[in-house]
Amino acid sequence: MKRTLVTITVVMIALGAWAALRPLDPYTIANPDPNHTHTDFAVWIDGKKLDFSDEEFMSESESDQTGEDHDAHGHKHHPYLHLHDGNGYVIHRHKPGLTLGDFFASIQIGIDGACYTSFAPMADGEICGDHPFRMFLNGEEMPVTMEYVFEDLDQILFTNADSNEEVRKELQQMTDDACRYSQRCPWRGEAQAENCIADPAVPCVE
Repeated sequence: MKRTLVTITVVMIALGAWAALRPLDPYTIANPDPNHTHTDFAVWIDGKKLDFSDEEFMSESESDQTGEDHDAHGHKHHPYLHLHDGNGYVIHRHKPGLTLGDFFASIQIGIDGACYTSFAPMADGEICGDHPFRMFLNGEEMPVTMEYVFEDLDQILFTNADSNEEVRKELQQMTDDACRYSQRCPWRGEAQAENCIADPAVPCVE
């Protein structure tokens, strides 16, 4: 009887320690600045994941530090919607209401039907696959739209994969770095500081 009680006590202590030490769910932690949101995204064409980490897609100019319009400095990137920090898979939005279409337009990318188009220098131009693009939001398929206003920590996949098995593999490779920039998974370490830090003292508003 005593041995049973000791065993139960040890198990309960172990479970309590595990519950205290395990990472929390990022969705239970509030973003300290809801005007500064982030989402992970990926674009796959014919089984290959496109890489948006090239400097051409990054937004690291002086205008990023001041919040001024990039066009005034000869940059095409949107002043409140961009990629940076060498991370080509996390969209940063510093102003509510901006859409996926706004983001892709800012980096001169188009996704329409079965075709992917890039007008950026040294890009591949237009690539048209055998199958139309599909869009997945947090693992669930939805109609392809550029009007979607993403929410903090969304995971968005565009792919022309025809089989569900291919889609499953691509979904498994989605990144989940958005929570670091939104300060909703502190156990994973701090992300590089931004010009508009997710902090109520530095509101990301126009």
